[in-house]
Order: sequence, then C-alpha cells, then structure tokens
Amino acid sequence: MSEEPELKFCDLTFKSAVLDSLTANIAVLDPKGDIVAVNSGWQEFAASNDMHNSDVGVGTNYLAVCRSAKADPNARAALEGILEVMRGLRSFFYHEYPCHSPDQQRWFALRATSLVDYPHFIVVSHEDITERISATTTD
Repeated sequence: MSEEPELKFCDLTFKSAVLDSLTANIAVLDPKGDIVAVNSGWQEFAASNDMHNSDVGVGTNYLAVCRSAKADPNARAALEGILEVMRGLRSFFYHEYPCHSPDQQRWFALRATSLVDYPHFIVVSHEDITERISATTTD
C-alpha cells in the first residue's frame, strides 16, 4: 500500500476554500463510508431542508443512509455505484435522480470518485440539475 502525502494546514485551508466555492453539495467518505468532511454547500442544503447534522453530517455513515432507503431504487443505485468505486471496479459513478421537496420539483446528479492522492477515500457530490431537466421537459 502506498503512503499518502501529508497535508499542511495552509493546504487544508486552501482546499477547503475551493470546496466551499463549488455549487455542488460535497461530502468525503472514508474507506468505511463514514463522512469525514463536507463543504458549505452540503451544510446549507441540509439546514434548508430540515436535515439534522447527526443524519447527514460528519460522522454519519453515508452507506448506511443509502441502505436504510433500500426501497428507493435511486438509493440502491447510489449504494451500488459508490461501492463499486470503493472496490476499484470503476473509476467513477454518475447517477441522476429526483429529490423533490414539498414545494419544489428538483433533480440532482450524484457523482462519486476516488479522492486524488487518497484512493481509499471517496468524494460524493450532488449537483442540482433541475434547470436542465426542466428545460428538456418543457420543450
């Protein structure tokens, strides 16, 4: 197993600022599926949708959340795709899914890929694609 590079505080600060600048909701999973980091977009989405940090924040096992929604085919697809990336069976996973709220129809694109320089960690992003989906359904 190769040694992963050491991160310095200034590197972490810069990388955190980059993640917080992205519009996607991003979480980093450790090899067990536990969320070890999230960006501000992730936190803001959770807060605006009445999700508790204990349900979707750092320390939560993302894979367990997917497993608990096993009746949902999109949750099953997400779980299977992320596990395949974790096991090295694929380099990335992409899945579009609906995530409607009581007052809004919305869709997201989930992407999962290994973290550069830390291949045993997975970056999961959820990007709001509602505008694109709405444009294709109204044409």
